[in-house]
Amino acid sequence: MSRLLALFSRLPLPFLYSFGYIVYLLVYRVLGIRKSVVRDNLRKSFPELDASEINRLGRLFYRNYCDVLMEMIKSMTMSSEELLERVGFEDLDILEKALGRGQPVLVTLAHYGNIEWLLLALCCRLKYPTEAVYRPVSSSWVEKVSTETYTRFGGVLIDDSSVVKEVMQRRTVPRVVALVSDQAPNIDDHSIWVTFLNQETAFYLAPDTIARFANYPVFFLNMHRVSRGRYTAAIERMAEPPYTGRDQIVIRAYIDSVEKQIRNRPEDWLWMHRRWKRKKPVYG
Repeated sequence: MSRLLALFSRLPLPFLYSFGYIVYLLVYRVLGIRKSVVRDNLRKSFPELDASEINRLGRLFYRNYCDVLMEMIKSMTMSSEELLERVGFEDLDILEKALGRGQPVLVTLAHYGNIEWLLLALCCRLKYPTEAVYRPVSSSWVEKVSTETYTRFGGVLIDDSSVVKEVMQRRTVPRVVALVSDQAPNIDDHSIWVTFLNQETAFYLAPDTIARFANYPVFFLNMHRVSRGRYTAAIERMAEPPYTGRDQIVIRAYIDSVEKQIRNRPEDWLWMHRRWKRKKPVYG
């Protein structure tokens, strides 16, 4: 299966987008996969919008989502030159200067736009290792394809169950540690409850924990879609050591950055997940 997918990925992007449109018609218009989840998430996040606008955002989300699926397949075989031609960076020198001083950095991002291309492009642009924290999936086939794709350009994957140990053991090695932290934490994960997109929402405390333990500066990768198949990411400084007290400055800055990113262009966030299925406990 992975070989067939790799062969499929060698087709030109315009052809893949055409196939993606067929997937969109099937997923959105015929089967309506998770359509109620997407609309419910949008309605609660943007109560000021009427039904027609919610439907429009939902439709745009599915179109973008299917495009990104095709782009993810394309990333299995696309060259570094094409990747860098399609993903640009603003103020990347901020990261390069920190790394040049021998300082490891923590970069945070959200499930927004095409984060697979973003991380691969970061691997290609920087001469320092880029290590992404991830949670292994149950499908061994998906795990194999994802791992092989991300490591094509020297990227490294860190299992989230051992991230603190990995970071602390190599806390002085210049490198980028990338963390996607907008997904819903498990009930036994250390988390914080905040109002996010008009709803009580739990977030991982991992960005705060890692930054404080390792004394890393923290940056946010603010990605946005320029046009179909083309993106840019602005590097935004979020926090830097020394960290004092227990004010959770890193995670709160991250949450603010993600909400601004989503409100700027809602259709590029991953609305299909049941992000708010876990409710805040009465004692929280």
